[in-house]
This record gives sequence, structure tokens and C-alpha cells, in this order.
Amino acid sequence: MNKRITPGAMGYIIINVVVFVAMFLRDPSLSSQTMIDFGAKTNFQIADGKLWYLMTPMFLHGSILHLFFNSMAIYFFGPYVELFFGTKKFILISLLTGIFSSLGSFIFSDAISLGASGVIYGYLAFHIYLLLLNREIYLRTFGKEVFVLIAFNILYSFLAANIDLAGHLFGFIGGLAVYFLVGRKLPQRFPQRLLAVVFIIILVAGGATRALAYRNSVDYYIRKLNYYYLKEDLERYLPLAEEFLTRFPEYIP
Repeated sequence: MNKRITPGAMGYIIINVVVFVAMFLRDPSLSSQTMIDFGAKTNFQIADGKLWYLMTPMFLHGSILHLFFNSMAIYFFGPYVELFFGTKKFILISLLTGIFSSLGSFIFSDAISLGASGVIYGYLAFHIYLLLLNREIYLRTFGKEVFVLIAFNILYSFLAANIDLAGHLFGFIGGLAVYFLVGRKLPQRFPQRLLAVVFIIILVAGGATRALAYRNSVDYYIRKLNYYYLKEDLERYLPLAEEFLTRFPEYIP
């Protein structure tokens, strides 16, 4: 498979660059407030039903280096997926992988997160799918070096600071699930579509359960109050503060 930059991958990079420039022009410090306003994964927004916050993080980056390294990863790994599936399916795969990555992060992490890394891990999972599809042809084409890279990236996710581990892992697993759904059938009657559907059902159910529980948590109120405070939105801050102190009187000074 001859890799070249493809329209879908290039379009994804361009969107990320345009969004980053827009964020920087609005706020050169790239504060968390600006990131939330542009759509970084924010649990209280998702719990409030603003489900687009599951998709928008894949187009946002917190620094020029963050944008650069993720753009390079999209450039190197995205075209393999697009050449195999075509541009339309590549776009679908990227969007679904980004959503699954954000949903996994929502379930397991309270932190604000953003970046294309979850989608990139989905692109890495493509190599697992190809290996399952035809091991001999895959090894002749790519060798074993890619798996060293995958192992390194997974290890890096566990060891590095400020990394959304859940987002990376669910991007990888979610990407594999999408390949199982939209890709060719694997040999030996492997139940790929059943596994993918079960994964998606469990993930969505977990997200819904998490949303219901999170709306009743202290973290939900603290983060939302801080957001309104920094925006100087007293109209929303004051009634929310009253509701918070009514529900959690132990926080009354």
C-alpha cells in the first residue's frame, strides 16, 4: 500500500490548524476557559446534555507543540486508513473514534481534555485490524516495527503527565470496534460485528450512567461554578451556588 497524504487526512489537519489559530487569536494564553468555550471535553457540559462536547475535542489543541505532533501523527497514520476505506468512511471512522475516545474519558476522568490523540490511537488500531485480516500479507507489507510504535505509545500514555489515558485507550479500542463494523469480515468466523455492537452498547450505557451520577456530584458543581465565576456570569453563578449549598450544606463557610 503506497502511502501518500490523502484529502481526508489533510482536511483534518487543516481544520485543526484553523481552530487553533481562532483560539489563539481570541486568547493567546489558551486558558482553560477558552478551551471549554471552543469545546474541550468538559464533564459538566456533557452531563448537561451538550453532547457535541464529545466530538469537538478532537479538533482542539492546547499548544503549538501539541498541534504539531498530532498533525504529524495524522499525516503519517491517517492516510493508511483512508486509502484502505476511502475518504467517506475515513471521515466516519475519525468522527466515531473521536466520540468514543471522549466518551471513555468522560466516564473515567474528571479532567478537561482535548486533542486528536484519541483519533490517532484509532488509526494505530487499524494495524491490529489488518493483522487479523491477513497476518502474512500484513507482515510482508509493514513488518513488526509498527507494533513497537504502538507499544511505545501505550506505555507513554501510562507514564507521561497530563495525558488522558482513558481517551487514548478508548480511542484505540473504539477505532478497532469501528473497523469491525465497517470493514471486511475477518476470517474464521470471528464475531467482529457482535463484539463491536456490544462494546458500543456498554460504552453508551456507561456514559449515560456516569452522566446521571456526575450531575449529583460535588465536582459537577465546583467546576461549573468556577466556569461561571471566571466568565463573570453572576446571573447563572448565584442560583447555582445556592443550589450547591442547599444540596451540600457541609460546604457552607
